[in-house]
Amino acid sequence: MIKEKIKNLIENKLDIVHMEIKDTTSQHINHANHKGGSHLRMKIVSNDFIDKSLVQRHQMIYSIINDFIQKEIHAVILKTFTVDEFENL
Repeated sequence: MIKEKIKNLIENKLDIVHMEIKDTTSQHINHANHKGGSHLRMKIVSNDFIDKSLVQRHQMIYSIINDFIQKEIHAVILKTFTVDEFENL
């Protein structure tokens, strides 16, 4: 399953405190431009994001899952937090 592959990849590269991955593909199946691939919504909490901009955080994740983009993943929504940010939501 794609969620487990992605979860394992990210956990092997970053010190993850909390991670949620939701597959929202079923919400997009009837869209005119849907040509396959998963739609994922990810919430990732890691202190590896300390002192990183939002763009840098997303680049970190995209560099890890890059091999899946356009092959098994069509779209990703990322929410990235440090532990302090997550605890203060």
